[in-house]
Amino acid sequence: MKGFMPLREDAEKRGKLIKAASERHAPPDEACKLIGSFGQAEIKMIKYVETHAAQCGIPPQIADQLKNGHKNTETMQQKVCAVAQQAQQKGPTGPSLSDVLGSAATVPEASTSKKRGSTFDTLSGNVLDR
Repeated sequence: MKGFMPLREDAEKRGKLIKAASERHAPPDEACKLIGSFGQAEIKMIKYVETHAAQCGIPPQIADQLKNGHKNTETMQQKVCAVAQQAQQKGPTGPSLSDVLGSAATVPEASTSKKRGSTFDTLSGNVLDR
């Protein structure tokens, strides 16, 4: 089991990198590479479990669970890498509509001088001000 723990920690670390990339909406090509490295870590775990199952007393269900998880990883990698490849084939995008029209991409500032309403406001004004 001592040899399995570093493999598991490596896979967990790579899984956390994928999660972080997902949360920051990383580009597909970066996600493809991260998922690929996670898949390699999974393969190392599967090989270790298969070779040391009898010696370490690892139940056969563990190897099956790891293999099923790896199938899901491979499926996800194929999908993400396909999207990354499509993005590379598209090439750079053309100018945006605001570039073509020559309009500014700035948002006007919101005025903060609005009068705040209160609980006693009605359609004809504040009842307490009368």
